[in-house]
Parts: sequence; C-alpha cells; structure tokens
Amino acid sequence: MTFNHESKKIRSGRFVISRNVSAEANKILNKPILKEFWNGFTYRSSKLNIKNAPEMIFRIGTAEKPTLDNYAYAINVEPGGVCITAGNQKDLIYGFMTLLDCIETNPYTGDLEIEYCELKESPLVARRMVHFCVFPDTELWELKKFIRTAGALKYSHIVLEFWGMLKYDCLKELSWPHAFSKEEIHPIIKEANDIGLEVIPMFNHWGHASSSRVMHGKHVVLDQNPSLYYMFSEDGWKWNIERYDVRNLLKNVRSELEELCGNGEYFHIGCDEAYGFSYSKNSMDKICDYINEISNELLADGRKTIMWGDMLLHKNQNYKGSYAAFAPNEECEKYMQSGIDKNIIIGDWQYCSDEYPIQTSVNLTNSSFNVIICPWDHGTSFSDACINTAKNHKLYGIMHTTWHTLSSGMPYVTRCAISCWEDDVVPDMTPYSLKTAAIMRKTYFAEGDWKKAGWAKCEIGIIT
Repeated sequence: MTFNHESKKIRSGRFVISRNVSAEANKILNKPILKEFWNGFTYRSSKLNIKNAPEMIFRIGTAEKPTLDNYAYAINVEPGGVCITAGNQKDLIYGFMTLLDCIETNPYTGDLEIEYCELKESPLVARRMVHFCVFPDTELWELKKFIRTAGALKYSHIVLEFWGMLKYDCLKELSWPHAFSKEEIHPIIKEANDIGLEVIPMFNHWGHASSSRVMHGKHVVLDQNPSLYYMFSEDGWKWNIERYDVRNLLKNVRSELEELCGNGEYFHIGCDEAYGFSYSKNSMDKICDYINEISNELLADGRKTIMWGDMLLHKNQNYKGSYAAFAPNEECEKYMQSGIDKNIIIGDWQYCSDEYPIQTSVNLTNSSFNVIICPWDHGTSFSDACINTAKNHKLYGIMHTTWHTLSSGMPYVTRCAISCWEDDVVPDMTPYSLKTAAIMRKTYFAEGDWKKAGWAKCEIGIIT
C-alpha cells in the first residue's frame, strides 16, 4: 500500500508475528472485535492479548514510540517490536487498521511479517462517511459484514437508513413484520463504535415516505394499514407535514433512533425527491420552516442536521453534466437556499457528472452551506469528480452512497475510502475488487458458507 499526505521511511528487515502476541495499548483497542480483526488479518494464526496502558499507544515489545509531528497517527516497526501512537482514540484505531493492512506473508517461510518502517499519516478528507440501506432483503449478517469492512477501510461515519426494517415503539406500521428489533441492532451499533465508526441515524422526513423504492410501488405503512392515508400526500410518497400528529410521530422516530445509535454529532433527515412539490412562495416558506424546526430540535439534542440538496437546486443550463436538481428556476433555487438555516449540512448527490469540479457543491459552499459530496458507483470518472471536488475545494466531507447496487458496487466503497487517504488511485476497478475481497475474508469470515462469501449473495443475476 502506498501513502500520500504521509511520511514513510523503509528500513531493511521485517518483524515476524508470533502465534501469541502480547501488547500494551490504550483501552480503546482492548475490544473483542479488534482482537478478532487481528486474528483475521493474521489468517487465524495469531492471537492478540492486550494490557491496558494510560498512553495513546499500541506497543508490541520494546519498540520506540514515534513522534507524531502533527500527523493523525504514527507507526514504528523495528527489530524490538511495533509501536503506534496517535493524538486521540479514533486516530489510534485508524493507525491499528493500517498496521493490520501492512501484515504480509513471507512466500518462502510462510511467516507473517511487517516491514521495518516509520510511517506517519493523516486523512485527506476529515469526514469520511458511507451510507448503507437496510432493505427488506437485507440480512443481519450483511449489515454486520458491511460495517466491519467500513471500519477496516478507515471510514469515520456510517449512515444507517432502515427501509421499513426497524421496529419502532411509536407506530408498528413503520416497519414490515419481519423487521429487526432494536435488541438485534444494538450489538451491531456497539461493534461499529468499537472499530471507530460513528453511526448516523437516517429517516426521510419529506419525500420517500413509503420507505420503499418508487419503482416497485410498495408502501410500508399503507400496505399494512390504509386507514393511515391522512399521514401522507394523496399518492403516499410525501409526509403530510402540515399535520401536528405527523410531525410529532417523526419527532418520536428521531428520539428512538438517537437512543438506538448512541452519542453522535449528526442526524440525516433525507428530504430528497419530493415529487410533485409545488414551488410557490407559500409552500417553499412552509417546507423551509419545517426543516429549520427539525434542525433546531436536533441542535437542542446536540446534533447537526444533514439533508439531501436536490430540492434546493435548479438545473442551470451552464452546468456541465447531468445534475440532480428539482427547483424549476433559479429564483426558486435562491429562495429555497435563503430559507434554509445555514447550520444544516447539505448532502450533494451528483451521480451523473464527471466534470470537475461538481458545480453544485461549489455553489452551495459559496452560499455558506457546509457540503458533503456523495459519490455512487456509476464509474470512476464520476466518483473522481466528486472526490477531487471534496479534496480541492475543502468540502465538509464525503459520503459514499451504496443504495441497491452493493452486489456489484462494493469495490467502489473501498476505492472511495482509499481516495480519502491517498491520491494514487487508478481507474481500473480490478485491484479494488481484489482488495475488498481480501479485507472481507479477514474481517468477517464466511466459514465456508457460499452465500456469505464476498459481497453478493449470488453470482448469477446480480445487478451490474
């Protein structure tokens, strides 16, 4: 692996990993899941034992503690052992993940080794988010496997969106009968936290009220209880936000998700693709007041609001590429953006433009919004336009989205993660497919179960 925004000195020789490794480390690393990662990255041939240390370190043997020199973490591998140090607990976890990725097999002896080196690194993008949809087809092990992979890839946040797949106390029809209970999800949330991921809860508060994809016509609430029609627009696609009981229901949903996901800095309220919205002055005032009200309630809980940006944008004829934007003209774009509180973070999902920079992200930034740019797996040129815009224009962060295409798009998750730490990414996706498969085998072993191997439950008929 190569590193950018880093300092790396290679020395002659390699540290050999023993069958039983004793280490001293900050308590943040003394977690069962991280010991399991060690065992996985050593092909189940080494066991890690940790003794808590007060310092922000991970040390095997007598290796000298490296200096940070303003980097996020530093790693020293020498004949006496290994030492990682970092400025905080999350950076120490990232350093540990990098160390795991440096473990190599000696082709002659079969030993597991780490090259002698001094390595220092910081991310090129501070907030590295990945979005995962828990669909009615999703199995619990798939969620767990994805989260483990995201942690190994050194993402900082994971956005979890339950598409009718979490049982709520406030209204049972918000979930399908086979949805997961909070008791089933909570251990996975804890595991995410233990590997350095902050979980961002997401629930759509405007469009997508069906909690189902529009192309298939399902509706989680109305297909179970049509008498609740009054909670939605006539077609069922949007929440009827003018009703107090609907707003109160969504407030209760937020409270339940905040409690489930634990402490965190953000909440994603969606608000994209509100089809049929009439951009009159009255309707725009109402929706802006509604979104701002939610933002203020979340700020009182210590959370910042993230929302999608498409409803705030107009398809400017000067934009190169195909942009997601629903405002009918520039005047409505300006009015909507002026009405939305600038504390709200905008997720800009421009999947179909490979023209750098992504102009909507630049314009939203110039309008005083913090912007998270959101690539998908439509091709490396499209991803790179987003990633390079985030890096070069100092956007608030990146959120790689996955939607329904993980069966073929998982290598893009890996490529985006690596792009947040390095510049030397290539357009050929094959290396990222190979790396993704190798990481998944180490973080979530399939135990010979063909369905659980890799990132697709089948090999024929997958989405390509």
